[in-house]
Amino acid sequence: MRVRTVSGGATGLAALMFAAACGSSTIKVRDEDHAAAVLFTQRCAGCHTLAAAGTEGASTDARTREQRDGPNFDARKVTRECALFAIRNGGFSGGPMPANIVAGKDAEAIADFLARYSGGGATQVSGPPPKAHDCPAA
Repeated sequence: MRVRTVSGGATGLAALMFAAACGSSTIKVRDEDHAAAVLFTQRCAGCHTLAAAGTEGASTDARTREQRDGPNFDARKVTRECALFAIRNGGFSGGPMPANIVAGKDAEAIADFLARYSGGGATQVSGPPPKAHDCPAA
């Protein structure tokens, strides 16, 4: 695994939002996952936390949470199918995530990336045992 640094250097409003939300981040993934990690930082970092992608978009403290904060993917493990459902439908709760924020091969790459790297920061499981599926809508 190599560590690469990515800076928010894209153009337009999306780049400004990305740069404001994240600045630069350190991506810690296998080389074959780097392109998907970059997509995740470009499209998802403003609202989602995932250490492998170097993003901190979701508050872990309920007192400082913002309405736009999405799930912390260090704490939540998701499957490819669940990630694709959320991408296509704008999440699960009717929150601020736009439907189809990414599409096609990019959506599939991010879903595969989340399936591989999400849940890595969870140190313990509380509450009832997990269901056989992870999608609230399933």
